[in-house]
Amino acid sequence: MTANQPTDPQPAAPAEGPIRDQLRNLTRRQQRFERYLGRQMHVDPAGLAVMDRLVSAGPATPSELARELTTSTAAMTLVIDRLADGGHVSRQPHPSDRRKVLVTPAEHWEETAFEHVEPLVVGIGEIAESMTAQEQATVAAFLKRAVAAYDRATKA
Repeated sequence: MTANQPTDPQPAAPAEGPIRDQLRNLTRRQQRFERYLGRQMHVDPAGLAVMDRLVSAGPATPSELARELTTSTAAMTLVIDRLADGGHVSRQPHPSDRRKVLVTPAEHWEETAFEHVEPLVVGIGEIAESMTAQEQATVAAFLKRAVAAYDRATKA
């Protein structure tokens, strides 16, 4: 074995094909949808990430949000300030630690955001309902493996 030769066989680069093409299309559409949602809700991409986290997992401290979204606490404070100024979140006293605050989504946020997300949710639901159980299982298995690939790529 030479010094330049890898010790483990390297996987081949993903072949071009319909799955890769459609994943690329899906990624672009997802990005476009996130920009659309941000415009409709008057929130920047960082704010959308915070709002998604708050809606999906509940109130959090700024430090928790910074850690989970892998940003500095200073940057997170700026994002939270913009969200609070826009009426999207409020800061509430932490129930057990007076030194901390909890960031909580505004009452209207989830309902208003869902008005924009609902057509997508309904459309994807209709697609899934039109598939056989075997087709659903195949797609779900593929997506699970795709998520794992993303996690490996980001060391998550």
